[in-house]
Formats: sequence, C-alpha cells, structure tokens
Amino acid sequence: MMMMMMMQSRANPPPPFTRASAVHRRRLHPISNTRNIITRRKAFRKKKSAVIPRGGFLEDAMEFAKQKSSEVEETIKSAVTTSSSSSSNKRLNVEELKEALLSKIATVERGASASEEDKEEIDLLAQKVENTQKRKNALETEEINGKWELMYTTSASILGLTKPKIFQPSGPIYQTIDARNLRAFNSESAPFFNQVSAELTPTTKSSVDVQFKKFGLFGGLIKINAPESAKGKLDTTFVDEDLRISRGDKGNLFVLLMRDRSANLDAEY
Repeated sequence: MMMMMMMQSRANPPPPFTRASAVHRRRLHPISNTRNIITRRKAFRKKKSAVIPRGGFLEDAMEFAKQKSSEVEETIKSAVTTSSSSSSNKRLNVEELKEALLSKIATVERGASASEEDKEEIDLLAQKVENTQKRKNALETEEINGKWELMYTTSASILGLTKPKIFQPSGPIYQTIDARNLRAFNSESAPFFNQVSAELTPTTKSSVDVQFKKFGLFGGLIKINAPESAKGKLDTTFVDEDLRISRGDKGNLFVLLMRDRSANLDAEY
C-alpha cells in the first residue's frame, strides 16, 4: 500500500508555479493581500506629499514672499530718499563753499591788497569749489557764455600792481566769452578804459589757447593790432549759472561773476 502511494506521488508531481496560481493564492489569503494594498497606498501618499506642498506650507511661503516684497519696497524707498537728500546736501555744500570764497575775496580789493597768506587761503577755497564739479567740459555748456565781472585775480599785470595807485584800474573789469564764435573780449573802466579782443582755440573741453588780436585805449578810440607773441592759455575749472573759476598758463587764478547772460561777440571788436 505504501509502495503504491509513493508511485502515485511520483506519477502526479505538483503543478508548476504560474501567474494565475499566484493570483489564486492571494485570493486565498485576503489578510496578506489587504496589507500589501495598504502599504502601497501609504508609499504613494508619502511620495505625493513630497511633490505637492500642504496647505500650511503654501500659506507660509506666500507670507514669506509678501514680507520680502515689503522689505524690497522699503529698501527702494530708502535709497531714493537718501539719493535725493544727498543731491540736496551737495547743492547746499557747493553754495556754502562759493559764499566762503566770495566773502574772502571781498576783503582783498580784487586781489590788489592780498597778502601771500590771503592768496593761499583763497586758492584753497577755490580748489574746494572746483572739486565739487566733476565734469570738465566748460566750453560745451551754455553757462560759460556771457559777460563776466572779474572779482579776484593773482595777475599783477591786470591789477596794475607795477603802476602808481592812480593808474591802477579802479572800476569794474569785465570779460565777455562767446564760445560759439570762439571769441573773448576784456574791458576795463577808469582810468584808461582799456580793451583787448582775442580769438580762442580749444585744446580740451575746458581749456583754450588765447591769441590776442587788438588792444584798445579810451574805450576803443585808439586801436592797436596785437603782436603775434601776445598769446596765452586759459582753463575753466568751474562754471555754473553765476560763478566761473579759471586758471591761466602762468599759474594765475581768476574768479568771476556773471553780469549779463545775453552778451555775445557776433560783431568783431
């Protein structure tokens, strides 16, 4: 009997494993099958939550973005306010420096009575004004054109320091600049009412070579052609609507105030 059962077992081996049999087994074990489904759903939810933020996270992110946006707006407003304040302070500083320069100049009779100490102080004040203007293109601005009054110079020849006091210029000294026509015209008042006309040749955007053309006496009643050697150089180191500072090739300093913006040199003197 035992022998017959063994022979029957060998004659009928167990069926091979197939997909259908696996499905059949899962159906036969519902608890195991349910656990697998729950595990897969948890994994899917975890993956999904990593990709799609929860409502609370989105609210935090939006709040953070609003806060940063407000900070950026405040920074921009602060920068604009600071820039405007800086520009205003700069203009105020320039006016204060100009006032200090003109106040000192007023005490030295256009430079005729200036001591060496006065000259040094005035030169330093002039440099401070010059340093406020970074652009060096005076010849390209409309501000340079017009009739200027000489308020101060270190030029002994213009001040007539080698002459007796009675022959030194006692009234206003003017200089008219016409950059469009590249001309200049200087005129004195009492006692001789001297005049001199000149042609200008730009060498940079702020400096010119000056070739004097004619000298005039007594308001131009007597005119003399200037020799070829009568020449110089002039560099305008600061100019605005009312003040001009220039320096000559011999190291002389000139400070002038605008008196007539409409003056020009269309006609040759």
